[in-house]
Parts: sequence; C-alpha cells; structure tokens
Amino acid sequence: MDPLIVFDCERVLANRFALAVAAAARSRSLNRGAEPRLEMPGATASEIALKEIAQRSFLPDELALFLIEPAEAKPSRVPAIRFRGGGRHAAAAPVSDPPEAVH
Repeated sequence: MDPLIVFDCERVLANRFALAVAAAARSRSLNRGAEPRLEMPGATASEIALKEIAQRSFLPDELALFLIEPAEAKPSRVPAIRFRGGGRHAAAAPVSDPPEAVH
C-alpha cells in the first residue's frame, strides 16, 4: 500500500477521524460484496477504499455523511453542578470522627 495515500485522502476529507470512518465504512461494504469503483487487482479492501476516496470516486452527497459542518458542530452544554450549601464551601464532604474506630 502507498504510505502517502492518506495525504491524498486528506485533500478530500480534511478531518482524519471522518476519513477513518469513511474508509472503514467503504472497506466493510467492499468486503460484503459491493463493486469497487476502481480496478485494483490484488489490492485489499482498505487499499481500494482509500484509493477511491483519494481519487474522488464519490459524489459529495455520499461523503456528506462523514463531514461535520461548522454550523452543526455545537459545543456540548455542560450541566451546572450544584454543591451543598450553595457552593460557598469546598466541594468535599466535611470530615467527621467515626463514633468508634474500625480496624
């Protein structure tokens, strides 16, 4: 396999995580019997999948599943944490002496 194929793929899908998911999905579909879009005798399914992505063998609609648009990428809202006592004291519970020692 060409070790530089990933750089060619990143021109199509800039997000490496999206690229990994797209290549894995295409590789699985090739292993299940989908027709390859490029003729590469003797190549593995993952090689074909990466080469197909690098050669722009897919329509933009097909790759849209793996793209994250900036408008859709919203930061997750962290729930507010409420501490006992209104948050005025430390978050740790107060230490109290046990009534009898445990050994």
